[in-house]
Order: sequence, then C-alpha cells, then structure tokens
Amino acid sequence: MIRYTKRDSKKILKQVARLRGISVSEIREELEIAIEEARNNPAPDTETEFYRLFGNKTPTPEEFLCIATNNFRP
Repeated sequence: MIRYTKRDSKKILKQVARLRGISVSEIREELEIAIEEARNNPAPDTETEFYRLFGNKTPTPEEFLCIATNNFRP
C-alpha cells in the first residue's frame, strides 16, 4: 500500500497549481474553503468521518491531502 507524506502533498499542490495555471497559494485557499465546508457539513456521516480523521482540529491543506489519501477506500 502506498503511503503519502506531507512532502507528497506539497508536490501534489504544485502539480495541481501548474495544471490549472494558478499559484500554489490560490490552490491552498481553495482547499482551505473546501475543508471548512466539509468540517461544517451537517450530514451526520460526513461529520463523523471528518472527526474520525482529524479530531477537533482543522487540518492544513497538506495534512488534509496526506490523511485523506492514506485513508481513501474506493
């Protein structure tokens, strides 16, 4: 099983920024908004899963990518 690290997450952010033609900071801002929306989602399943993965803290975009990809179940 492949394990992603924070270093891998930073590489992913750079690749996505390059593909979309925007800066890494813009990608981080978009991810921060998406993370907040996921964290504040009122659906019980989503709330439970977010808490299971991240506890009470809001992850950075790098932490989110690293933890989410390592816990992805197709």
